[in-house]
Amino acid sequence: MSRLSLTFKNAWISLVFHFVYIVIQFYSRNIFLDNLGDEFMGVVGVLKSILQFLNLSELGIGAAVGFSLYKPIYENNQDKINEIIGYLGFLYKRIGLFVLSVGVCLIVFFPYIFETTEISLGIIIFLFLSLLSSNLLTYFFAYHVFLMEADQKGYMNITINQSIFVLRLGLQCLVLIYFESILLWIFLELSTPFIYIYLLRKKIKKTYPWLNFKFKTTKEVRERNHELLKKIKQLSFHKIGGFVSNGTDNIVIFSFINPATVAFVGNYQLVMNNINTLVSQIFNGTNSAVGNLVAENDIKSMIKVFWEMMALRFFLAGCASVMLFVGFDDLIMIWLEDSKYLMSHNVLIALITIFFILQVRNPVDTYIQAYGLYADVWAPLAQSIINLVFSILFVIKFGVIGIFIGTIISQATIIMIWRPYYLFTKGFEINHFKYWIGFCGHLLYLLSAALLFYILIDFINFDTTSNLLYLILKLIKLGTLFSIIYYLILSVFSKGFRNINIRIISFVKQKMNKK
Repeated sequence: MSRLSLTFKNAWISLVFHFVYIVIQFYSRNIFLDNLGDEFMGVVGVLKSILQFLNLSELGIGAAVGFSLYKPIYENNQDKINEIIGYLGFLYKRIGLFVLSVGVCLIVFFPYIFETTEISLGIIIFLFLSLLSSNLLTYFFAYHVFLMEADQKGYMNITINQSIFVLRLGLQCLVLIYFESILLWIFLELSTPFIYIYLLRKKIKKTYPWLNFKFKTTKEVRERNHELLKKIKQLSFHKIGGFVSNGTDNIVIFSFINPATVAFVGNYQLVMNNINTLVSQIFNGTNSAVGNLVAENDIKSMIKVFWEMMALRFFLAGCASVMLFVGFDDLIMIWLEDSKYLMSHNVLIALITIFFILQVRNPVDTYIQAYGLYADVWAPLAQSIINLVFSILFVIKFGVIGIFIGTIISQATIIMIWRPYYLFTKGFEINHFKYWIGFCGHLLYLLSAALLFYILIDFINFDTTSNLLYLILKLIKLGTLFSIIYYLILSVFSKGFRNINIRIISFVKQKMNKK
């Protein structure tokens, strides 16, 4: 299959499975809050943030390996692929032992960390060990999945992963409704990853029968992969920056405010993260496609694809951001049926801004990964310092909103300004002002569409009935209006958007002709 065909296959399979996952996740979240309580769900959020911190020891190894696999996959060099995956396993198993050791040691401090909570310490420890075990399984048994991702076969992993975890959420709802058992709920958190690992490894063996699962990483192999180790060390700093920017919010909220607020923010983050993932699924497989494109070293094609990705990201992120703004409060009220879960409008705007940045940064990140441009180790450290300093200063003065302001400042400084400059000067090796002209142009197109949209909605009447069906109809009506306005503006002014339209139409025609 062609790169475009595999990209579309990854996208539609990911979209279908993630949509199902979103539906049951929203339903289950309501049941979890009702049966487990705000404080317990806040503790779950904090424990997951702690595990994110432990996962810093992974130091970006997976991403570096993904980058190193593009060329041997392009050349169908099975010996080199086995060597790289074997080296990955060698590193991951040692990291897994380190994570296990540190995780067990951390438990000693749980009586002090969670002394203000009313949740049983035994329950917290059992939950933490269950979540920790799920993480360790990835290090010891699931690292082969990076080959699938680099080979544009990530849809296989998505199918297995989402099916198992939809099953887990469904079973967790049932044990809370019919047995009211927190221990059974945690047991399911522990047991279902084992099923996922079993099915994943079985699929990998079938897809890559030549893959050596017992590859011995000798001293010679480690020496041959010295350049890969260098990339891993560089990526370690980027991993730290990413965690501080996205993984410390819950910890800061827990430390400076209270556990219940972690749960309230978690409701908002659940919606944002799922929509972020849903939009990103459309681009599932593009990382490996771009990696193969970079391996071919066709700069004209690379620039063309970059602006196609940027235009499509702007379109999808813009539509999603506007719909979040107009419908989020209604969704929270219908979903959780309690106004206590509503946060200030400023918090919503801040979270939408972070969501938008996460979306439009992706084309730059994709090409940076494909080029292996990780030498700017100062950048993630600067981002981490900016984020923590401003978040702590502002949370004291402004409360929850201050944390997100700190995140936005750090992301705007490093992600939105430095990283594009770095890609264009060190990767594409062209004038970086071409990026700013294109980016600012797309931002202007979005603002123009939003302004025209808000002028036109004054002429639309909406039913004020508060239920899910009317909310969906309202969002469909508004979403259709905004997407048409934005689509027309981009089609007229954005060359990248016109190119992606031509590419999609040609692909559809090709598929129809085959039938």
